[in-house]
Amino acid sequence: MWWYLSDLARFKSERLGLDALAANADWLTPLGWRTDDAKRLIFDADITIGTRTYPVFLSYPAHFPNTPPSVYPRGEQTALWSNHQFGPGGELCLEYRPDNWTSDITGAMLLESAHHLLFTENPPEGKAERVPSAHEVSLGQSLRTRTFRLLMTRKLADFFAQMKAGEMLKGNMLVHYRPESNVYIIDKVTKTDGEVWINPDVPPTLSSETYERTVPILRIAKDQALPPTSNPADYKTAIAALGFEEDASIIVILKGSKTHCFWGAAEYAIQFATIPQEAEFRRLDDSHERLRGMSVAVIGCGSLGSKVATMLARSGVENFYLVDDDLLLPDNLVRHDLDWRDVGTHKVDAVTQRIKNVNPNAKVYVRKVRMAGQEASGSAETAITSLLARDLIVNATANPNVHNLVSAVAESAAKPVVWAEVYGGGFGGLIARYRPGVEPSPQLMRRAIENWFAERNYQPKAATRDYATGGQGPPMIADDADVTSIAAATARLAIDTLLARDPSYFPVSVYVLGLAPEEGLFTQAFETYPIPMPEAPPIEKAMTLSAGEATAEIVEIAKIFDVK
Repeated sequence: MWWYLSDLARFKSERLGLDALAANADWLTPLGWRTDDAKRLIFDADITIGTRTYPVFLSYPAHFPNTPPSVYPRGEQTALWSNHQFGPGGELCLEYRPDNWTSDITGAMLLESAHHLLFTENPPEGKAERVPSAHEVSLGQSLRTRTFRLLMTRKLADFFAQMKAGEMLKGNMLVHYRPESNVYIIDKVTKTDGEVWINPDVPPTLSSETYERTVPILRIAKDQALPPTSNPADYKTAIAALGFEEDASIIVILKGSKTHCFWGAAEYAIQFATIPQEAEFRRLDDSHERLRGMSVAVIGCGSLGSKVATMLARSGVENFYLVDDDLLLPDNLVRHDLDWRDVGTHKVDAVTQRIKNVNPNAKVYVRKVRMAGQEASGSAETAITSLLARDLIVNATANPNVHNLVSAVAESAAKPVVWAEVYGGGFGGLIARYRPGVEPSPQLMRRAIENWFAERNYQPKAATRDYATGGQGPPMIADDADVTSIAAATARLAIDTLLARDPSYFPVSVYVLGLAPEEGLFTQAFETYPIPMPEAPPIEKAMTLSAGEATAEIVEIAKIFDVK
């Protein structure tokens, strides 16, 4: 029900308040009440300041008095009345707003505030004053109605700052077409000597998802004027005088520290909104800088592995080795980090694109093989060799055969491993890690985990369907939030392992994480059980040979290479 019917007392108070204001204020001429198409209550009035009349209307929102009314210009008003207005013909920004509104403020007080604003900025006599702003307009607010947008990056701004007045270069512009906006990004600039400068802030992979066009870039002197956009003919004349070709459509002009982009045609000339480069703020702690020089192997690029890889890329890891033979199919999208743009491609290739779009400096190597599956021995051996060249192995397959293989090779090569599982049903999961010399072998850890569940007479539900071969069995039931929760914990454990934090954020090596109640295991969400592990056994001393025994073995090896 509309507020003015459900709260008749407040309606009466508002009506009498406006009547009293009109009786006592010679600047206000009331014109009566009405409702708009949505049955919002409207009060029309004229505000007179000197010889000028401002036709306004006071609009009461549906949730008044919990939200404030608004004062707008009435009719076809195209002029900007105030510096505190949301564009020509837009709402006046008054001293009573959603951020400081209380329900005891009245519509009459809003009209008084509007009069004060307009009188101060447009006095009938004397000097106009600037009304101090009570808030900052955000970048998003200022661009809400701007379709064409040029995105500046820090490295691009640095490059433009080195250009001299009169210098014209050729830029490569990527265009992101979206329903509500077109975003233009300069990723390359060709210098006068032919050398191509590449913008390191822009992922090279972005060009495959955008349109490209060539644009001229000119720096003008500070006393030179920008081309006018009010008249297309004048615009064409102005850009020709600056040295642009007359048929140039999109051009970029640098003036001082500002970058301006224009688009001209026979019927129109428009100036783009420029999204300024961000100020550089640190968003990660100093320790994350060390991640840039580290490498991670991710086995399994499904819903869990794809998210973990992307999170690590955002955290600073710049070297990846991805192993998976599977394709991304439409039904995977219910919880995968990828989307329809990647359907039908190998997951390792699509996740590679995802990583590089997130971290332009990332180097990603892939292997389309099924670990512990039916593969040529040479392919499997190459994959394992590449695994062991990384600083950390993340096993996101939840496959016991893969776990056994990775555990064995990692233990023999003294490589740390992080693994994780999401339990079927989405009620929780497990994260674990093996660090050589700290935890016992991964096989022993797995046995300890199984014993922990056996003590509770509980067996976690595992996905029994082989997605890659289409084998029998139901798929795992879990939504994206379930998988993301376990992926986030896995990524944090991986980062802690890479950085070798001391003390570690994770004093225990295995955690069973609850996301929902599950009979026999969890009573509520966020219930967590650490599973203690025995200490790592002492490292066995390698068998040593005497000098004579070593010589004898070398002789035997030499016989192998002896050509008959």
